[in-house]
Amino acid sequence: MKDALRCALLCAALIVAALPLCAQEDEEIRKHPGYVDFSSLPIPSEGEETVEVYLRGPLLRLVARASGDDPSLARMLSKLLLIRVNSFSVDTTLALALQPKLAKIESDLTKRGWEKVVRVKDRKGEAAHIYLKLQDSKILGLLVMAVEPGGDAAFVNIVGEIDMEAIGDLGKKLDIPALEGVKDSAKPK
Repeated sequence: MKDALRCALLCAALIVAALPLCAQEDEEIRKHPGYVDFSSLPIPSEGEETVEVYLRGPLLRLVARASGDDPSLARMLSKLLLIRVNSFSVDTTLALALQPKLAKIESDLTKRGWEKVVRVKDRKGEAAHIYLKLQDSKILGLLVMAVEPGGDAAFVNIVGEIDMEAIGDLGKKLDIPALEGVKDSAKPK
């Protein structure tokens, strides 16, 4: 019983000791030039079709080590700080509520020096945007925003040094369809 109690106390102490490190890592990620804040978006926390992915550095490095059969993917994953994906169903009302929020995010991205590399908009209100944050000929951030009224919305932010050749493979490996076509369409000018 004493050994189990000591083990539980040690585990609790390790968890408490690690909390400031996670908070510090989150703060570093928020300050990174490739980070985009989605907190203003009306993303439903629950829904019929909602996907949330939030992979930070330690887990990405673990996946990188597990990707031994694909060295380029492993190298890229080891340089990433965050992969965040929010995907959810969008009715017409929510699509209208998203429009001014998306416009604000786009304005903020432009002010922060992000480069729009893809813009698709059609008569049905479907829109897709891909932005890159370039610095010293390196890609430090990728943002994909896609909204299909009466269908789905997807928001993807990848933070860290990005190898565009490996992004499509990453989308396939993590089953993130919004990333699968990025490799060809989002090459910097």
